[in-house]
Amino acid sequence: MNKIFFLVFTLFTITGIQAGDSMPSTHNWNIGSTNAAVHAHRVASSKPVGIVSGVLDVAGISRNAWNGNKIHSAFTKTSRPCPPFCIQPTHPFAPAPVDTVTELDVIHAARDVAGGDTSVMVIDARTPAWTKAEKGGTIPHSVNIPFNTINAKALAKDPMAVVEILTDQFGVADMDGVLDFSGAKTLYLFCNGLWCGQSPAAIRALLQIGYPASKLKYYRGGMNSWQSLGLSTVGR
Repeated sequence: MNKIFFLVFTLFTITGIQAGDSMPSTHNWNIGSTNAAVHAHRVASSKPVGIVSGVLDVAGISRNAWNGNKIHSAFTKTSRPCPPFCIQPTHPFAPAPVDTVTELDVIHAARDVAGGDTSVMVIDARTPAWTKAEKGGTIPHSVNIPFNTINAKALAKDPMAVVEILTDQFGVADMDGVLDFSGAKTLYLFCNGLWCGQSPAAIRALLQIGYPASKLKYYRGGMNSWQSLGLSTVGR
């Protein structure tokens, strides 16, 4: 028993999973200590899985340490119908200069958030059901603000509700009906993947309302790419 405990503890240390975070989807820790020990042995016999060479963990985010790990079942499907699940362009907001960012950019933003930087937010623009552990969870240090609360339909239906999100969460000031974006936060938005239109819909609405393009970042790969790299997730 002591040996099994040591192996499980070693796995937690290697993967950098923090208390309160969900386990990667292929790690079923509710199947008994024997299987947990087997998995710990697999990790111990695997070659290192760094974020980049020499870096295994950033702000509690790491990659699954077992070389045989596979992507979460929620993201194995390849042929979703288009429309609506069409491939997003690399720069879908042109001519607005919204940056399309990579996993490393999102990891650095999450690191900044974890370090107390209040000028940055990582936003999961999916509906809440997708952030649950059984659906693969979400990116650590992100905040769930569903796209349908800030998209064009939401803006047309109840613009003041959208303004409230901007002023309460995004650092925008309402100056007697005129929005002041000078203190607006830099937002990294993502959804399910490069076939998902949810975060693009949110970004288009934010641009429409006057949010500075320079403070909007589009993580095109989304959770599909995040999961394909075995990066840490948390379930809500």
